[in-house]
Amino acid sequence: AEGKYKEVNGSGVCSKCAAGEYLNRTDGTACLRCPVNTYSMMGSDDISDCTCNVGFEGSDGAACAACVMGTFKAANGSGTCSACGSGSYQNRTAASGCESCPSNTYSLTGSDDISDCICN
Repeated sequence: AEGKYKEVNGSGVCSKCAAGEYLNRTDGTACLRCPVNTYSMMGSDDISDCTCNVGFEGSDGAACAACVMGTFKAANGSGTCSACGSGSYQNRTAASGCESCPSNTYSLTGSDDISDCICN
């Protein structure tokens, strides 16, 4: 069955593809790795089951790119990174969230460094 493989010919049980792999044929002897920065559940049977990791954006079944500084993506799946809201910043790529500005400071949407947090 798709999403399963068997390393040798003959009778025996097929194994599910591991997480991060898929197989879209019924005659497979090995599963295929998902594209870079994507993940799939165990037993996946199509490359579109490989979805972008947290902190990465792109389409299902394709390699995903890291969120740039000032943006984040908190969930697995297709879609784009979101700008950090006002009052926060993110100075790393591939972020799953944003850092809050220190007390009594604020920043503009999409800020990418703590120095963007200025006094109220």
